This record gives sequence, structure tokens and C-alpha cells, in this order.
Amino acid sequence: MLVIHQLKGFPKPLCCLITLMLLGAALVAPANGQDSTKDPRLESARKPDSREPGSPTNVNPLTGLGTASQAYYAPLTGKQRWQFYVKSNFASMGAFTGPVLNSLLDQIENQPPEWGREASGYGQRLASRLGTAVVQGTVQSAGCALLGQDPRYIRSSSEKVLNRSLHAILFGTITYNNEGKKRPALATLSSYYASSVIATSWLPDRYTSLGDGVRDANRQVVLSCLVNEIQEFWPEIKKLLPHKIP
Repeated sequence: MLVIHQLKGFPKPLCCLITLMLLGAALVAPANGQDSTKDPRLESARKPDSREPGSPTNVNPLTGLGTASQAYYAPLTGKQRWQFYVKSNFASMGAFTGPVLNSLLDQIENQPPEWGREASGYGQRLASRLGTAVVQGTVQSAGCALLGQDPRYIRSSSEKVLNRSLHAILFGTITYNNEGKKRPALATLSSYYASSVIATSWLPDRYTSLGDGVRDANRQVVLSCLVNEIQEFWPEIKKLLPHKIP
């Protein structure tokens, strides 16, 4: 899962890369499309939407997130919840993309400096990022199962770029319950704070749970909206990539 807990600030190179990807996706997305929330009888008769996420337990190889369709929403079963948890935290490319990229950025920025720039320092940074991601994913999955909420991103049914972008921001703090109704994403939001606070236990002593932990969690809530933009426009982003990616 792409958990971005920056210790000092969001790296400018990554911001530029994500911005370019989203701009490119906006260019290839339908500019004059109409909202797809039409008569259900017409929906059932039309061809399958190319933006559909496929398997309900699929995990994005870049963000480590899953996706559900707003237009054809179906909640995860108990078995699917378990499969999604394993995939998103241990058994997919997306489970490691975020921790590896973030640990490399930490190494370049020498954060935290107490760990040094040697190979052992990078090992600590990678282990820290992996541990934080697993804690976040575990708390999120358990909380979502307990509250009957969906741990995946709910992709918009609209075909308008602006509507989809605003939808991605909104769903940084809300999700669907098992009945397909919008609810505050309590489990997901709690997982950001739990993982950030717990991560301070293995960081150098100067990091505090109520200071650095809460501050990093606040930043993660904001950055989750940016990650949702990638998730929302992933079908268009894939068209810009040289190789076929699921």
C-alpha cells in the first residue's frame, strides 16, 4: 500500500511525476462525456465500462489500493476481504512499491539522519516503511470488517474529468458500507493515525507519538486524496505507459 509518511515534506520530484501523470490522464479522458448514472435498464444493455476494475480483489501495482465501481458496486465477501488483505499487504507488486520508493527517498534525504547513509541505514528505512504499511493495512482491514466498510477506493461512475477529480478528493475521507451507502471512512482514517503513532516506537527517540506521529497522520490524510486521483484515473494513466499493466 502506498503509505506516504514523509518525515520532513513531500518530495518535489515525486510531486512533479504524479502531476504529469494526472495531466496526461486528463488529456486522454473523455472531455465531453455524460454522467453514467442513467436508467439501470440502459446500463445493463450497454457494453462493459472499460474503466471497470476487474476482480474485486485486484491491487493497483503503483498505489497498492483496490478499486470498486460506484456504478456496479458490490461489497466484499468475508473470503474476498481476506484475499484483498493478503494481496494489498504481502502478495502483490503494489504492496511493496510504496515502501520501496519511500525508503529510497528517505535514503536520499538521509531521514532520519541517525540511521546514516550506509546500507544498514537503508535496511532500517525499508523495514520501517514496510512495517508502517503493514500496520496501516492491518488496522484498516480489521476496522473495515468490523464496521462493515469497504477498504477499497470507490471509482466514480461519472465520465466527466472534473466530477471524477472532485470525487477522488471526497473519497479520501468517506467510503461505502456493505449496503453501498456513503459513510465516513472511520477505519481507513484511524489506520493512518495508528500506523503513524506506532511507527514512532522504532524511530529514533526524538520522534514522539503525539507530535511527529499525529503530524505524519494528518499529512497522510491529505496525501490520500492525491493517491485517489491516481486510482481514479488509472485506466487512462495505463494508456500512457509503454507496457501493459493490470
